[in-house]
Amino acid sequence: MGVIEEVKEALARRKFIPYFQPQYDVVTRKMWSAEILARWIESDGSVIVPGYFVPELEMTGDILELDWYMLKEACIFLSQLDKQGVPKFPISINFSWKHINEQNTSGMLRDVVDSYNIPHQLIIIEIAESAILEAEDDVKVMLEEIRSEGFRIAVDDFGNGSFSLDLITDVTPDVLKIDRSFFLNGLDDERDKRVLEGIFDFANRLKLNTVAEGIETEDQLTFLRNSGCKVVQGYIFDKPMPETQFIQKCKDNMADLDAEDILVTQSPQAAVKLLMDAVFAMSPSITYMNLTKNSYYVAQGEELGKRVNSTISSLEDRLANSVSSVYPDDRELYKNTFSIKNMLAAYESGEKFVDVVFRQIGDDGVYRKLAIRNVFVKNPAVNDVIAISFCTVLEEVEPIITPPPVKEEPEAPYHDPNSTTELVNVRKGAIIVTDKKEEFVVDKESEEKTE
Repeated sequence: MGVIEEVKEALARRKFIPYFQPQYDVVTRKMWSAEILARWIESDGSVIVPGYFVPELEMTGDILELDWYMLKEACIFLSQLDKQGVPKFPISINFSWKHINEQNTSGMLRDVVDSYNIPHQLIIIEIAESAILEAEDDVKVMLEEIRSEGFRIAVDDFGNGSFSLDLITDVTPDVLKIDRSFFLNGLDDERDKRVLEGIFDFANRLKLNTVAEGIETEDQLTFLRNSGCKVVQGYIFDKPMPETQFIQKCKDNMADLDAEDILVTQSPQAAVKLLMDAVFAMSPSITYMNLTKNSYYVAQGEELGKRVNSTISSLEDRLANSVSSVYPDDRELYKNTFSIKNMLAAYESGEKFVDVVFRQIGDDGVYRKLAIRNVFVKNPAVNDVIAISFCTVLEEVEPIITPPPVKEEPEAPYHDPNSTTELVNVRKGAIIVTDKKEEFVVDKESEEKTE
């Protein structure tokens, strides 16, 4: 009997037993999800691993039957968790790229999962990176259809030979599983470390969950925590296990959810993230300035590290353009504090920062009292003087309006009430000229003489 016939018989007799390998949050060490794996158990208890039968099934296309079988086993498992007193959690299931040869894979997937009343987001469909490349366009269409049904997508074995970051942006998975080949040498290769750090940084910017496979040592786990990896899977925690043992593992894991202090277990990256959340809560925008190069850019909240303006701009131009919105009485203070010359002088004199409180009118026409502090920092790569500016709104203030000058009315000329001389209306600026013979008025503006 050939392998294919043996597999079909084993499926019919339900000799394929689901095993589960937990996946753990790298920071809290608590279970995040699990991968369901097919194990062929013979009547004598011997276990036949996938390496024996999966390649054969892939060649013939019969792997699809095994995939659907394991999907149903995953749904059965999830549907019974309530009875065990265990909350449902995500389960990853391997799918072959050859599902592109089926009609309506996403619809079939939906119907199977719905028949067990399982929320779609709890099912993660894993497909190997190399498999995606076999028929990239067709596989991408299939994955998009699966995602449209609310299921999550994981790219498995990422980095196994031909990894492409462009592929990830095209497929846009929810989970990126890093191939175990990176960890076979215990991370002794510095190049592998740099590559992994780049992958984790890339994935985090795309807000992808990352799972490192094949983790076996504490040194590997420490490196992954420090590099921004989210989840680990490997013998450092658990080998794949049968359902009964896995259920007990779930219960034990739940019982200890609050035992550890996150301030102790958090990764450096998580600590930095908390710090930046606090910074942006205090200062909605942060300006990075190179005083030596007369340049700056602005970062806001999640935009940290990205430039809000399309190009780095002139710091002097920014000062000149912004001063008009500053309250007139505060402009000299504003200009003197933030002139590049004065900030460089402050830095050279040993000051750690410069700050100022002033009033400024916003685009909404409201005056606000602002506090700005420019902190001098050092980038070890250059000798340029760098400053980071934090702006805090203290309060809204009423504009101080200077009343217009009072118009002085000219004093009426003195007139002796006993005099019979008639008053002459004379414009301001006219001069009364008298001599012994006649009296007349000279208008300084028109220089016309009137008797």
